[in-house]
Amino acid sequence: MKKHLLLLAVSLFVSLFLSAQAPTAKAVQYGKYGCTASTYKNGYYEFLPKGSFVLAKGGSYTYLGFSKPSSGTFKVDGASGVISFRGGYFDKGVATPIEGKPNRYYLVFPTIAGGRWTCGLTEEKK
Repeated sequence: MKKHLLLLAVSLFVSLFLSAQAPTAKAVQYGKYGCTASTYKNGYYEFLPKGSFVLAKGGSYTYLGFSKPSSGTFKVDGASGVISFRGGYFDKGVATPIEGKPNRYYLVFPTIAGGRWTCGLTEEKK
């Protein structure tokens, strides 16, 4: 009986080990992302547009929420998919992927007023 349980345990371990996949890198989709901020007022949510930004393949981004665009660079953490911004309006900001929502992020940065923005891909660049 002990031999059968040991064999079963070993078989289970081997099958779990073989079926486990290596974590895949989370790639960012390049293109234009639209952003909104939400506030709760009088029993309902109000969504306020906050402009958009473009992520380019070369690691640069441009925020289009002002009359004159603001540019900087970004890096993506391959394991978590978090985007870190340097320079421009989003300097020292991060965009964290929203679980279960492809190409959607929560964006926070030092100069943001009112917490965080929600941003989603509106135009993909190939």
